[in-house]
Amino acid sequence: MSAARIIKPPPMSGGDRKHFTREIHKAEVTFAHLIEEAATTHAAADAARAKAYALDCGAWNTALFVGELDHTSPTIAAAIAGGFPLLEVRCEHCKHTEMIDLALVVQPRDRQVALMRNYLYCGPCQRTLGKKRRPDLMGLRPVGDAQPAAPGRRSKKAS
Repeated sequence: MSAARIIKPPPMSGGDRKHFTREIHKAEVTFAHLIEEAATTHAAADAARAKAYALDCGAWNTALFVGELDHTSPTIAAAIAGGFPLLEVRCEHCKHTEMIDLALVVQPRDRQVALMRNYLYCGPCQRTLGKKRRPDLMGLRPVGDAQPAAPGRRSKKAS
């Protein structure tokens, strides 16, 4: 224990003191066990919540791919907690693709990711054309996700 406790029990005989000491020890052991069990349960709940957030992000990515734009998107906090902290956007006019780190975004964390489209503009279009064009949301990406490579040309084998 971290600090000594001062307990003033009423006057009691030797057998009562031994029983009281055993009960105090049992209570301390139970307390330590409950604290440890609570910590492991909290860790399991956090892992389950992160998995649920990751599944939400995957469902929203799939809905974007299919074209179901009215599907509710995860919040910024849920995307970060689920392991999808990057938002991929693409301007259809100039074909510029950008990855936005949601951890650096200055927006409320309970705002849905899909609502961020209202605050985004394509930088190259604004610089070259002077027009503010809104990019399309392509989906949420994990940090270590490699960019998909363009398919290579197959060479003909000499027979």
